[in-house]
Amino acid sequence: MSNPLTTPEELHDDLEEEGVHESDFYGIVPGVAGVLIGAALIVFMFALADGFS
Repeated sequence: MSNPLTTPEELHDDLEEEGVHESDFYGIVPGVAGVLIGAALIVFMFALADGFS
């Protein structure tokens, strides 16, 4: 009985193919959330530096 995944390259290719299908599971939501969190952090830091006046 031989294992079809005998070389590391074949194993790596198989893992990459499975990961491609899962990478678009969340869609664009994490990107939008990251931009909003980044913008909120920048605004907060400017407010902090200005003394919240």
